[in-house]
Amino acid sequence: MKDTDTTLSFYSSVFIQLIFALLLLIIWSYIYKLETIGCECSEHSNKTFVKNFTIIALLYFFITAFIPMRTIAQNMGGAVVQLLALGTFIFFLTFVVYIYYAFEYVRFLMNEKCKCSEDLRREIIAIGTMISLFLFIILLFTIIIIPILISTLTTLFIKIQDFESEVEEVIKNPVKSIRNTPGRLFKSTNDIGSFVKETASKLTKGRKRR
Repeated sequence: MKDTDTTLSFYSSVFIQLIFALLLLIIWSYIYKLETIGCECSEHSNKTFVKNFTIIALLYFFITAFIPMRTIAQNMGGAVVQLLALGTFIFFLTFVVYIYYAFEYVRFLMNEKCKCSEDLRREIIAIGTMISLFLFIILLFTIIIIPILISTLTTLFIKIQDFESEVEEVIKNPVKSIRNTPGRLFKSTNDIGSFVKETASKLTKGRKRR
């Protein structure tokens, strides 16, 4: 059952990446067409970045679509997987910016009523990037922002209770509280170290399962 889920996850990932690759190909071919016909009204500050990053993103999606992280981990080790995880995180942050720039670029062409930029691909890019931005925003809220808020509120309530207890102890026994201060600082340092190690371990395991 586990192998089936892994295989399904892999093919789902490949399918999604191929959809993005198709959108990237449309963007690249559209910009190439604008440059070929010398469309002067299509010039914009976003154009160069969109054109260059499209090629980088295409290479990334085509490579990662067919090389699972598990294979890389087995051949190169966990340290390489952690570096790739960091690189992937940076890439996707840049990719979100890229999608926004591409959306802003085609919106500029539409607002300027640039005649030589009129093309079915322009409409596809506008719709595709708008949907992508919407999905990224949903993912941001459901995977990062909402869990962080819930976790923060839960931790906050616990810490408030702990703070009340500590204040009561300081009032009743200030000498004991001062003696315990170095121990609390040491525990906080250990907690930070454990959190960093645990997070790195989860990232590595998550990449290996792919």
